[in-house]
Amino acid sequence: MRHALVLSGGSIKGAFQAGAINEILHSGIAPEAIYGVSIGSLNGAFLAERAGRAARRHQVPNWEEIGDALEAFWRSKITSFDVIAEKHSMIGVAEDVLFNDFDGLADMTRLHRLVRREIKEENLRNSPVRFSAGVVNLASGEYIHADLAFPNIIDYIIASTAIPVSMPISMVAGQPLVDGGLRNVTPLKAAIDEGAEDILCVVCQAEKVSGVNFDRKNLLQLFERLMDIAINEIVNNDLEWAEFINLYCPRDGTPLIEGPLAGYRYVPIAIIRPAIEPDIHLETFDSKQIEDLINLGHLTARNALKIGKSLCPSII
Repeated sequence: MRHALVLSGGSIKGAFQAGAINEILHSGIAPEAIYGVSIGSLNGAFLAERAGRAARRHQVPNWEEIGDALEAFWRSKITSFDVIAEKHSMIGVAEDVLFNDFDGLADMTRLHRLVRREIKEENLRNSPVRFSAGVVNLASGEYIHADLAFPNIIDYIIASTAIPVSMPISMVAGQPLVDGGLRNVTPLKAAIDEGAEDILCVVCQAEKVSGVNFDRKNLLQLFERLMDIAINEIVNNDLEWAEFINLYCPRDGTPLIEGPLAGYRYVPIAIIRPAIEPDIHLETFDSKQIEDLINLGHLTARNALKIGKSLCPSII
């Protein structure tokens, strides 16, 4: 397996990811495997599903067209909070908490319907691309890579987008599942363990959390901000782990044969992430902000790919 695409979580910041992905695909890179968490699982599933559509027609996937389609999806289908969700009233939330019936601060039925309309399981099953969505089982605490061998894979993709507290828990096969970003935002280890020769990692978070505006008295925005801070730390830890592995492994890709890193090998990784934290909120975003994030993704990916090619030609 040569090119692996690793897509982090990031809620509505996934628009940045969509622009970056399209830039990657237009550069001539065709992913052979896609590993996604949270919104990254949705973006990744879209790509794998469209590749599966082509395969079912006995065609080679046109990755440039697939990238364009992903952007069009964000521009036309993810235009405001009301399009994908419905916020519960505070009175309703209070009553649910009082009677032990709490199921998130927002109803995500509209997003779930959109996912099922856009991503068909039969196309995913026939995809030439390896795909997995990361989820966390709240009962066991286990992080799960749900790949295409899992039954009801669409349910796992939806579960991967379920931000804890803000959104309802997804019950899949009798298990309570939520956003995999609770434990693993950037699933680099899965890509490395499964034999990726090089990795393009599109991260929705900047390296540092900045002072974005949010309403601290608004529960939905408060929990969103808390998750942003926690996820930022997890992302940085994920990337530092991969950089640490590469630091001590031979550049020729030979696996280490002894020591605590035995079995690991050097894997070129191009990291694409915004320089500054995008100031956008799930509850208040609009189509202009989505467009701006898509354009930022294009620009950031274009610059990162130029640097990556000069430092490590095998990445392209």
